[in-house]
Amino acid sequence: MRLAILFSGQGGQTAAHWQQVQAGVDGELRNALGKVLPEITDSMLTVAPEQLAKNPIAQPLIFTQQMLLWEQLRNRLPRPPTCAAGYSLGEMAACSAAGAFTATEGIALCAERAAAMDGAVAGEHGMLAVLGLDDALVDLLAAQAGLAVAIRNGPRHLVVAGPRAGIAFAADQFAAAGASRLVQLAVRTPSHTPLLARATIEFKRSLDLLPECRLAFPVLSAVDATPAWTAHTALDALARQISAPLDWAACLQAVREMQPDAVLEIGPGNALAKLFGELAPEIPVRACDDFRSIEGIVRWLETGNW
Repeated sequence: MRLAILFSGQGGQTAAHWQQVQAGVDGELRNALGKVLPEITDSMLTVAPEQLAKNPIAQPLIFTQQMLLWEQLRNRLPRPPTCAAGYSLGEMAACSAAGAFTATEGIALCAERAAAMDGAVAGEHGMLAVLGLDDALVDLLAAQAGLAVAIRNGPRHLVVAGPRAGIAFAADQFAAAGASRLVQLAVRTPSHTPLLARATIEFKRSLDLLPECRLAFPVLSAVDATPAWTAHTALDALARQISAPLDWAACLQAVREMQPDAVLEIGPGNALAKLFGELAPEIPVRACDDFRSIEGIVRWLETGNW
């Protein structure tokens, strides 16, 4: 069986995912997470949604949740994945799963990534998904509001990013132009725009310290869908994507062209599974969050009951 893996980005995390990590993380992984999120060790503590949206919490939390799922699934998959791709932060998990760095190293790197991104800009920033408008029009209206296109999810489905004041202004312009839907994302930085160029430079310094190795399977760059077979190639793309726009539509098309028998999304939510399903309805796709247990995921993969 040919299986492709998609790793979720930020935005779909909930208190249930926080609790999932609290209950499941142990050993060295728990110690590593406790260093950057000491509150995770308090089983009685719940975190408000607005706290979960903050990079220093969201990034190590989501990465750890993905690594917990991956560790439970990896030895039960029909064969090594055909490929993996990660949406924004999810590319961290894709690189780790393929062997570019360990899960423990990844937690520390996520904390560094979050700090670099938050430190690169001052003031309130955010991201807005815009559906139903031509790409050129979105680009034009975004630029007029001091924003930049950060992600291309598909035809007439873009994400823009920049200062909060600009997003509020642009939202009115997008609505007046006939946007079918506008969605404020639970992200507080202008990810994948030139505003974070300094963060790319800082994060690359940390990634350059990691050793070279052959990856267990190719990782597609979220920037342009180029497959990486070695750690250094994947890590260069991982640093670059912080301040470069993502062409997620190209990634999904590349996955489709690899002709997997099925696609599984690992991480909070099922947004990537829905996007892939819209692009390639002929290929079965599900998200881990669609299932109540690991056993359910494994049965779906083993039985092909699609």
